[in-house]
Amino acid sequence: MSGHLVLRKPGGARWVIHPPRDPYGDGYVFTVATELHEDGMTASTVANVEGVFVHPHVTRLPSFVEALAADWQGWNGIRTWRSVERELALDARHDGRGYVSLGVTLRASGVDLDDTAWSARAVFVLEAGEEMTRLAADLSHFLGT
Repeated sequence: MSGHLVLRKPGGARWVIHPPRDPYGDGYVFTVATELHEDGMTASTVANVEGVFVHPHVTRLPSFVEALAADWQGWNGIRTWRSVERELALDARHDGRGYVSLGVTLRASGVDLDDTAWSARAVFVLEAGEEMTRLAADLSHFLGT
């Protein structure tokens, strides 16, 4: 797959996801290079994400966003998703008025036992119905569900 997936917000901030790679060729874990750009900050990392063959209790990134889109009428609290080694994390809040604040956090790749690795975060506000549904479909197509 060529190209990349980009989520933009007014003012130029963007979250970029590069095509997934299957380093072991087995479909269980993919690596995804990803970047955040906002207000002069650029952060990038490589995240290990679940592949198409995962355990039933594991939620893949596209499924997480699909569930957010399906609950377009709202939910209480914060919903979160993390990549295998926490290099990529999403948190979502519904404002009760039709919008979702989707926080995207990148962290340094590799083991971080003492929780001291760098991190960068940007928040994207999306319309709970149409925009979240489009993002879910784009992620599903791009990450190959």
